[in-house]
Amino acid sequence: SSGINAEYGYVSLVTDLVNGDDVEEAHDQHRSYVVLRVCRIFRVIRVFKFIRHSQDLILIIKVVGHAKKELGLLVLLLFIFSVSFGSLMYYIEHATNPQFNSIMQGCWWAIVTITTI
Repeated sequence: SSGINAEYGYVSLVTDLVNGDDVEEAHDQHRSYVVLRVCRIFRVIRVFKFIRHSQDLILIIKVVGHAKKELGLLVLLLFIFSVSFGSLMYYIEHATNPQFNSIMQGCWWAIVTITTI
């Protein structure tokens, strides 16, 4: 999102210059984009300062850091089960149920079902 905004700022500056628009106005517009980007950076820094002072968030980050293998295994199993059961449901249901018109919709059904349980 910010990359697109940054590119748009440069593209609009170049097109204004090529079209012969006021160079000073185009330069002021480019400066306003820079100011917005700097404000976004300060917002991110403020969030990091908040995390540093919150003991609960630090504890959550440490727990997630220590459980990387287990969380990776959970995501891998979720992927395997959703593809397997999603494909199976597609082949069983696609002839009679219009909601299963692709394997991806079957996978979506499997993900919703697995995460609901």
